[in-house]
Amino acid sequence: MRSFGSRLCVVAAALAAALTVAGRAWAASPAQGGSAVFDNLIFVVIAGVLMALLASVAGGVVIAVVASSVSRFFRRNLPTDEEMAELRDELRAVEQRRPIQIRIRIGPSAEPFVLSAVGFVVCLLILSLALSAVPQPVRGEAMPHGEEAQPTESAALPKEGDFGKITDGLPAGNPENGERLFNTAGCVGCHSQKKGERLVGPSFYNLWNIAETRVPGMSAREYLYQSIVDPNAYIVEGYQAGLMQQNYAAILSPQQMADILAWIETRHKDEP
Repeated sequence: MRSFGSRLCVVAAALAAALTVAGRAWAASPAQGGSAVFDNLIFVVIAGVLMALLASVAGGVVIAVVASSVSRFFRRNLPTDEEMAELRDELRAVEQRRPIQIRIRIGPSAEPFVLSAVGFVVCLLILSLALSAVPQPVRGEAMPHGEEAQPTESAALPKEGDFGKITDGLPAGNPENGERLFNTAGCVGCHSQKKGERLVGPSFYNLWNIAETRVPGMSAREYLYQSIVDPNAYIVEGYQAGLMQQNYAAILSPQQMADILAWIETRHKDEP
């Protein structure tokens, strides 16, 4: 209301100023009342000023009415500070009483995919455990029946000591069984039998004669025995340590070791 009254005062003051200016202009006209053109000009100016002032007043009234209505609406519908404080206290109490629960809901359409994924993971774990528990040949044929290595504590081959006495204590070897072991125990994947052909390890061509010259004081039989049970004891020039399987002392029996040595001596000695 105070804003509306102030606007009316402004309108009245502007109207009085406009009439004063018009009267002075009319009195100063040379024809004691001015010409018709000057009268019309004054009328237009006064009318324009009045219309602008009235529009301003009307706009102010509309804005005041809208603002008053919005204010009354929010005062009637918005909660007070006390109500908001009570609401916050109630929400806080509910959150404290309700335990945190995480629920995963699987719809009927997703159940087949979930079951398939769980089954795949279980099968993969079982297969991994089975493969890690059974030593596998590097490459070659499957071990024939009766030739599977059965590692036991009593059958473990010694890796240190007098290799002359150790090899002399081995049973008589069978070269045919030794050849089968060469093809099934992983040897064939790393050692060639051809002259000059290099795979992961040295070729077996003329190996018995070469073994006699590797380590001074060791016979070919002793050197080959040590090279099988302890591959890193002597590294041939041009090759790296750790390339050969390290557990042959545990998985080969004395009879199998004797068979392999007998086959190397029979097959790869004095080759042309």
